[in-house]
Amino acid sequence: MEPSNKEGKKNPKAEFTERTTRLLVAFSDGVFKLLGEQDILAKKLNDLQKVLKKSIRYKPPAGLAKEIQDYFVRAKLEKIFLITEKTELKQIIIDLTLSLKKMIGSSGGYSDSMDNHIGKIQKTDSISEIKAIKDRLIVELRAIKHETTELNKELEAYRKSTQELKLRLEQLESDALIDPLTNSYNRNAFNMKIRQTLNEFNRHKDPMALMFIDIDHFKKFNDNYGHTIGDRVLESVASSIESSIRNSDSLYRFGGEEFVVLLHKCDETQSQRVAEKVRMQVEKDYYIDGDRQLKVTISVGVANFKEGESMDQLVDRADQAMYASKNGGRNRVTLAP
Repeated sequence: MEPSNKEGKKNPKAEFTERTTRLLVAFSDGVFKLLGEQDILAKKLNDLQKVLKKSIRYKPPAGLAKEIQDYFVRAKLEKIFLITEKTELKQIIIDLTLSLKKMIGSSGGYSDSMDNHIGKIQKTDSISEIKAIKDRLIVELRAIKHETTELNKELEAYRKSTQELKLRLEQLESDALIDPLTNSYNRNAFNMKIRQTLNEFNRHKDPMALMFIDIDHFKKFNDNYGHTIGDRVLESVASSIESSIRNSDSLYRFGGEEFVVLLHKCDETQSQRVAEKVRMQVEKDYYIDGDRQLKVTISVGVANFKEGESMDQLVDRADQAMYASKNGGRNRVTLAP
């Protein structure tokens, strides 16, 4: 119930206290997610949230509380993506250096130099230092590249990889990776991440999966209630999906009412379990428009990665599985063959 006095009017002091409490909940929740569960301060903030939430009834964040929540969601997404990009850049340089060391053996003192480069790369967390090591490595590569045609092939592959990463880091800095409506990653971020994920799969063979999600009968929300309600349904679904997946997984708005989720270290049994959890959570949640409760359901297709498969082939299998869910009656999960 709303705080009120004996005449049934809102108590200004109680209302101020409740609004302030909601702002504290939004702020502490954002800092908690940004720091990570293992941080000492994050654990204390989590305890504080539990106490604060018991003192107020649940309401979707609005106004300043929503702005605070959006800020921390964006900050966390950008932090995670930048760390991932730096890690991949370091791994590419280390892989090339190890390959080079194997080819040249101990000749000319190059082997010791390669070990020195690897040690520095592993210790640094600075993009500028990684680039500086890369430049020094290129100087050494030019001194010995005439010794083998294989080395020339490695150099060309390395040049392309580092150039792609440079462009990807520039895209990140231009803030072009986050969907402004749902605060999830966008299509550009997915196109960048899926290539990296496929490389990881082919290198380490850990099971991974792609989940393709489409909101059932989404057009009717726009037609019957207007595009504003349609946008709020998209926000609600994105929030339900995000709360149902693991921290290691990532959500992307693929386009329109379609979302995709990358599931890491997830075999067929596990990926189906996660997909069912997401489906049931969306079905359980609802959006309130005045006195109306708008129920939303989704159709889901899941495709586990296959060795040697291209990005387009993977996306197509997940998409076809999603359409099988649509044709099978909607509000269901289908595993791709």
